[in-house]
Amino acid sequence: MTKVYSFLYSFGDQMLDYVWFPLLIWTVLAIPFTLLLKWTEKISPVYQYHCRIGLQLTLPLGIIGAALAPFFTSTSAATQSMAFIVVKNPLPSVSAPSSSSAAFTFSDPMLWVGLMSVITILGALFFLAKMLFQLLQLKKMELTHHFRPLYQCRELVSNLPKIDKHAANTLIAYSKEATIPYTYGWRNTKIVIPADLKSDSDALCMAVQHELMHIKHNDFLFNTINIFVRSLFWFHPLLHYLYNSSEEYREITCDNEVLAQNTFSKKQYASLLYELAQREYRTQLAMSMAVNPSSLKKRIKILSDNTNFTSKLRTSFLIALTSAVFIVLAISCTDMTDGGITKPEVNQAQDEMQKPPKPASPLYVINGEQWTDKNKIKNELAGLKTKYIKSIDVLKGDKAKEKYGKAGESGVIEIQINNPDKAFTDLKDKNSVEPPPKKKDHFVAVEKMPELIGGLASLQKKIDYPEMARKAGIEGRVIVQFIVNEQGQVENPQVIRGIGGGADKEALRVIKQAKFKPGTQQDQKVRVQYSLPITFRLQTSD
Repeated sequence: MTKVYSFLYSFGDQMLDYVWFPLLIWTVLAIPFTLLLKWTEKISPVYQYHCRIGLQLTLPLGIIGAALAPFFTSTSAATQSMAFIVVKNPLPSVSAPSSSSAAFTFSDPMLWVGLMSVITILGALFFLAKMLFQLLQLKKMELTHHFRPLYQCRELVSNLPKIDKHAANTLIAYSKEATIPYTYGWRNTKIVIPADLKSDSDALCMAVQHELMHIKHNDFLFNTINIFVRSLFWFHPLLHYLYNSSEEYREITCDNEVLAQNTFSKKQYASLLYELAQREYRTQLAMSMAVNPSSLKKRIKILSDNTNFTSKLRTSFLIALTSAVFIVLAISCTDMTDGGITKPEVNQAQDEMQKPPKPASPLYVINGEQWTDKNKIKNELAGLKTKYIKSIDVLKGDKAKEKYGKAGESGVIEIQINNPDKAFTDLKDKNSVEPPPKKKDHFVAVEKMPELIGGLASLQKKIDYPEMARKAGIEGRVIVQFIVNEQGQVENPQVIRGIGGGADKEALRVIKQAKFKPGTQQDQKVRVQYSLPITFRLQTSD
């Protein structure tokens, strides 16, 4: 049972980072866009269609972008340096149990995240299998229909507007089973027309011309991709709404483009839609893009409301593409932090681990397990990649001794690690040595990190507690990030985690006075990104 729990915990933690968190960001960004499209009826149908298609595609692209984002930065770059949105993990930080521990609790939220992720994947596999079955059904259906190239239907082609070579090679068949015209296929596109329309040349021409618009816009390809996305995220109601509404606007876009050619009258076209709307609807394969006749009534209404429509496909595509790129970048460049831990803080801690052990070294506790092997700490713990470190807590004095007894006399460093089995096999490359930085560049981790002259206590003594913060009872820790240059001076200090009440400004003032021994890389003094915590604590009076 412990193995199942450990798997669910690790799997849930990975899914939270790579799927659920990007999915949450997508939802937050997509809802305002969707409401704008829904409430602004004056937006052209072609814009409505492309924007809805774009919103659906941004979800998988955003998740892929978020997963690949770390690979676009150097191995020394901070994880949060490319994140312009940082969100605190809403789940409490609970360490995964060690393999020797048999105890577990169903109250652990990460366990339920893992279980929910497994159910989600099983559901996705079911819907993907259903999608594959429908594709096979379409291929099987071809055996019962006689398809021939459109250019061989000379009488039909002569009544159509001018068509290009690709449209002329489209395959067409007449079906007694079909009640609604539909199109399918990527390369060898095929049109299926109800057999009874063959006797009405005008209705046949309008139906075929409408399907040719689908082929021109590659609608079957987009429809297939969106069904794939909907299958993966079958549980998300917003995706279902976007898919269903995009179906309607896809048809409306083709309707308007057919009428824009001025070959058929609006009255004739509306009559065809009305006649199709009265037909009994036989469930069609979703992959075929056959539309429920109930949506035809809305299409007729929009035809009567729009007396002059010109498709602006290129402009619409650019608008949708720009919006989609913005959302994908927002998802890719959003990061989740646990308790404010930053990569510079992790690198500083690991730099300390690699130094020769002092007579009184702190106790390292990893996921509840005490580590006492100095070589193991230096070689494995110091080589951990930041993405696997969930949190670092430092215990000192009585608090450390109370929790760990004599072993905690020199202090305790508690580290919680995600997926420890993978974390300790995916260590940093020890042989990768970075060259000295170019002018104005800086490192995040170097062979020898800068050392604060006088220690952190010397800075704490310089703090003047802001009156505003004192009156408001504000206290806490302000983290300031800055560059230590080759002369040991502080450059570009910025508050990356503040508490307000004037404390942030006071922390910046104190940090600007700090002096360091410069950091070195390959025995050269270099510019190093660094961060320090400044603690504001009100004195309690007895």
